Amino acid sequence: MRTRGIRSSVLAVLAAVGVALCLTASAQQELVLFKGDRPADAGLILSGWGSGDIRETGEAVYIGSTSLQVVTQGFYQGGRIAFQQPVSLRNFAMDPNAYLVFQVRLPGGTGNWYTTGYGRGYGMPGVPGMPSIGAPDIGGLAGPRGAGRVGGAITGAGRAGGRAGGVAGPPSGPIMGGPAPGMGGMPGAPTTGTGRRTGGMLGGFPGMPGYGPYQGGYTAPTMTTRVMRQMRVVVVTADGKQYEAVAPFDPPLTDQEGWFPIGVALGAFKGLSPEAQIREIRVFGDAYGVFYVGEIRVATDATPITGDAGEEQIVAANDLVRLEARASAGITPLRYSWDFDASDGIQEDAVGRVVTTRYRKPGEYTVTLTVTDIYGMKKPFVATTKVTVNE
Repeated sequence: MRTRGIRSSVLAVLAAVGVALCLTASAQQELVLFKGDRPADAGLILSGWGSGDIRETGEAVYIGSTSLQVVTQGFYQGGRIAFQQPVSLRNFAMDPNAYLVFQVRLPGGTGNWYTTGYGRGYGMPGVPGMPSIGAPDIGGLAGPRGAGRVGGAITGAGRAGGRAGGVAGPPSGPIMGGPAPGMGGMPGAPTTGTGRRTGGMLGGFPGMPGYGPYQGGYTAPTMTTRVMRQMRVVVVTADGKQYEAVAPFDPPLTDQEGWFPIGVALGAFKGLSPEAQIREIRVFGDAYGVFYVGEIRVATDATPITGDAGEEQIVAANDLVRLEARASAGITPLRYSWDFDASDGIQEDAVGRVVTTRYRKPGEYTVTLTVTDIYGMKKPFVATTKVTVNE
């Protein structure tokens, strides 16, 4: 009976230890650095870096009551997040599956495209009206400079657009004799400058000729352009050392208004010590852009890379063939490499999740897709599909 009691006690102790280990392992799966609390309450200090900016906002919230709005002008102009109490990475720094994860969102409705313009612009003076030939008349007057204001893209990506440039001059000029109409003035230049929020670009195109009582000139339409493709992250540790890494800024095509994760493997911060304590995190984009950060955490993700190279296709010679990869690996950023014809060896003929090609000769071609972890932490995934080309 005593032996049975001892055995029961040992089993109970082992069970308790097992539970404790499980809890510890679970606790090590995630370390939250920012979860939507007000920065002042969470012990965070925000400041711009270079001509970039970062600020607390309630415009887009992932969790909690607030998020961080980042304005970046390039890889060295963005936002700085300082921790009043440095955060230890002891349980994660040496884990090949550990990532620094940012939940990110672009301004609503813009997806991975963004409307250009950047607040506090100014317009150039309008050009005086050209001389006209006709009855006595007064020449056109130069328009005043436009007083651009802080704002966002006209399409709703931010708050309000920058104001237009100079006002067009009156339609005609001084007396020259004859009945022909004169040309109107020109609107001012596009809004430019260094305001803190995005602004729509207005003006900037020459004025149209003014005829009779009508003024020349028109407002240019808002311009739309592709922006950030990469996110640069700098980690500053308590001993003053800096480590940096780059991750693709790739919003999901199926959910352009939602939040998506950007994961940076801790292993990508070369030389980061297992005893490292984070004192600062700095974030940048590789071009002008605005984005929101709703959460920052350290998490582990051992999800393997899986996917496929798409369905088999039958096409005619010289047809455009579209190939689309489907792959996932949790929060791991992926790279897609394609070989269009396995018969001459596996090479890299194209890179990207979606690519196109043409086959000049009839035949059956094996297409090979290779998906890799951009940080090299996970085993690559290979898939094939076939393209049959008819005459």
